[in-house]
Amino acid sequence: MPGAYEKVMENRRELVEKIITNMQNGFIFSKNSWDRAAMSPQNPVSRIRYRGGNKLRLMVSAVEHNYQDPRYMTFRQIENNGYKLKAGSKGILCEKWIFEKKVTEKDESGLETEKIVQLDRPMVNYFYVFNGSSVEGLPEYQEREMGRSEIMQIANNFIGASECPIIEVAQDRSYYSPSEDKIVLPLRSSFKDDTAFLSVLLHEESHSTGAKGRLDRDISNLFGTPKYAMEELRAELGSLFVQSDMELKLPDENFNDHTNYLKSWISALKDDPNELFRACADADKISERLIGGYDKYLGKITALPEKKEITL
Repeated sequence: MPGAYEKVMENRRELVEKIITNMQNGFIFSKNSWDRAAMSPQNPVSRIRYRGGNKLRLMVSAVEHNYQDPRYMTFRQIENNGYKLKAGSKGILCEKWIFEKKVTEKDESGLETEKIVQLDRPMVNYFYVFNGSSVEGLPEYQEREMGRSEIMQIANNFIGASECPIIEVAQDRSYYSPSEDKIVLPLRSSFKDDTAFLSVLLHEESHSTGAKGRLDRDISNLFGTPKYAMEELRAELGSLFVQSDMELKLPDENFNDHTNYLKSWISALKDDPNELFRACADADKISERLIGGYDKYLGKITALPEKKEITL
């Protein structure tokens, strides 16, 4: 019988095979059906949002099973909260890595003390979660509705929180320049809608987090190289994870417009399925940095003293 490590690695391979098949058809999740609240997987009991590879697993599962509910719970959580799992429901495997342990030691006087030590090699375990649509008694999920003005205000706040200059010019491409540490975007009026503008903005801001002094990724690579394509994957996942973490409406185009990179992504994932999970881990860091900066910026602008009219 396979151990936890073998089971997790096999599950990773299965997930990557699904995504490679989708990429061969020109997309990651599906062509049309992943613009939904269920792309923000979260646990209603622990109040956590699933991260990294687990987030991607649950996103893929949401599309596969047409889930409209973003909530996932373990069987124990379902039972302990008085809910009931519907007959025939299937759980989704999630992985958990353990990097430290608690040990008890005696000091010089013989008193026992506990401390946390890092493991020489991390341990892996797994657990299963069930979608909220499979749980009887769970209150109906209320999807967050956002108007056009709120989406554009969020975009403006991300621009205000940016760690590098952002300029909008009349041209047909967007990019982040590592050498100049600046982002250039087309005029927002040239985008299909405000959500598309926000998505591209977050993609370029995701690239900008890789600069030295920030998350320090290898981002100065030539167009067309495998490393360039891998950074593009991280920026796409970073933009996706930010929108997911903030429960924003996700546009269909997120991955469908990147056919230039699909062959490189497929090749890299075939060579090493774990590359996708490394990209997810980097995307988590990107999301945390961008949302952290966003929250700090909101705190600053809401803390500004109210302007008083002066009469001479």
